[in-house]
Amino acid sequence: MIPGPRNGRGLLLADTVSRPALEVDLSTGTATGFGGLRRLLDALAAAGARFGELPTRHPAEWGWLTRPDARNLAVLARLARPASERRLRRECEQTFRVLAVAAAAVCRGAESLGVPVLLHGVGRADLPSLCGVVRAVEYAAATGIGRLRVSPRDAVLVAPLRSAAADTRVERARCLRALGFDVAATELRVLPWPAPRRPAPEDPYGVPEEALFAAALAPSGTTVDRIGAALAYCRLAFLSSNWEGIAVVASGCLPLAARLTARDVARMAAAWPSGADAYPADVFGADARGADLEEDEAPVGGLGATGFEPPTLRHPGDLHAHFLKLLGVQASFRRQHTDALGYFRAMREVDGPLSAETLAQSHLYAGVTLAKRQDLLPEAVAEVTAGFAALPARAAEPASTRRERGWLHNLRGYTHFVQGALAAALEQERAAFGCIDGCTDARSVQLRIDLVSNVSVLQESAGRLDQALQTWEWLAVDDVPVTASFGTHHSYRAGGLQVRAGDVENALPRLDESLRRCVGAADDFHEFEIAAELGALLLGRGRRVASAELFDRAALAATRLGDPYRMAVAAVGGAASRGVRVDEHTAGLARLSGTQSRRAQALVEGCRQGADPICLLPHVRTMLDRPFDLIDV
Repeated sequence: MIPGPRNGRGLLLADTVSRPALEVDLSTGTATGFGGLRRLLDALAAAGARFGELPTRHPAEWGWLTRPDARNLAVLARLARPASERRLRRECEQTFRVLAVAAAAVCRGAESLGVPVLLHGVGRADLPSLCGVVRAVEYAAATGIGRLRVSPRDAVLVAPLRSAAADTRVERARCLRALGFDVAATELRVLPWPAPRRPAPEDPYGVPEEALFAAALAPSGTTVDRIGAALAYCRLAFLSSNWEGIAVVASGCLPLAARLTARDVARMAAAWPSGADAYPADVFGADARGADLEEDEAPVGGLGATGFEPPTLRHPGDLHAHFLKLLGVQASFRRQHTDALGYFRAMREVDGPLSAETLAQSHLYAGVTLAKRQDLLPEAVAEVTAGFAALPARAAEPASTRRERGWLHNLRGYTHFVQGALAAALEQERAAFGCIDGCTDARSVQLRIDLVSNVSVLQESAGRLDQALQTWEWLAVDDVPVTASFGTHHSYRAGGLQVRAGDVENALPRLDESLRRCVGAADDFHEFEIAAELGALLLGRGRRVASAELFDRAALAATRLGDPYRMAVAAVGGAASRGVRVDEHTAGLARLSGTQSRRAQALVEGCRQGADPICLLPHVRTMLDRPFDLIDV
């Protein structure tokens, strides 16, 4: 028996439909990230839906959903950061912003049509789209905009596994439970895909994800063609958080590496763009490296500069190890840290020679997993030591070797920091700086920013707040060719350090600057965070009028996100600023939150018990990094 949905958190169930609904099948498969959402938005547009100001307020996100070409991706990369491969951080601001816009568009489009939207096949959509459906349902519940319904007949049907590494039933079951289906991963039912009557068409949106996916897995393709398609595909899938697609392609092409010759590898290395962090020219066409973009639109080092590049390709073993690394990264992002560690360690065990950089990466990623995900510092230190042994310093060595050594020093510094050895950690950070001295490539810029931030944090931890601020200010926004979001983070940390030092009056202009940058970038998520924290700061200093204005801004940002928990927080802050009681509507809003249920319950309980509102509200910190919890599966 298929588990049925329960009527929770505002979800309108399919069996309550009283008017003809717009029915859309989201069973698009795993090949294309956001593919299900694109199909849904297309269906809404074809039915005459209107999406309000979203296309103009969020042109990059809207473009990536409706016309994902090189320009839109480049602009999006300037606004928001992708997941971090080097630090194995799955939090992806780019994906969050796209899904936030998609959720709002689905609900506004449904509202403009005046009919319910009935979604079929959500269990067989790509995982990012399924996350987007969860987001849209919560948006509708919080704002009352749009009526979305999920068909109970096929929601728990999933596609057959393409590989063991791509088993996302746990994540899919978690999403379905958020949609109101009382189902465990083991209860999901497999429904095979029907046999295709004709070859699948190329992706109609201009990004050949589906075509690359098919080419990478085509049994009739040559080894070189399949691996080339796989490399390009995984780079695209990384930018849409399509870990399942990466797992399918990487595991499918893993056995092919043994068939390559050294000449094949040399040809592939020559074909990949210089710097290894843009797409091959045939992925997006002639403008793949942003050649037709305005100078201030082109991200540093190519499209996105995420660090998700093939290693230095010298041997067939390097490609084999690269696919293992891809499998490890996606496993880590899905919190399968034991599996990830196994993949990273297997990188060094492939047949044949490996480049020194590949060996070092094997130890680096294993060390990061041990230190940051499994809290096993001695084992992490052993991995770092082995990584250094794989990269002995040599005269006139290439920048790629020095850079890998810099990342190892950075990780060794982290292990010292966790153990409280701040002086030793600082020495490692200085050694890492020396490794990239004179390097201007995107990978080195990314590491340099990390190192400056880490040194500032070390000084902050030692209580030397003036030095921490001075170090941070040295990384001037105008001097660093990074994404626009860095300016928001830079101003926020400067202000946060001043607040911690007790210099609130001088901190306020920096925090205001960070807030202005959010507005300029249509960054609703961070606008809420900063406005709410500033509101609480001013409330604590008795500046109630200014505090109320900031909480009003926070409320608008939270409403644009359709986040019931943050809407409730803003309401609590606004009530406290005006000296009025929190109404029952605020408590009801908080209870609608699925992703923040514990914090919402604490907020409701605190209000009920008459707790000091300052204790319930967020406070200014010294780093702006926040988990994008609304899409956390």
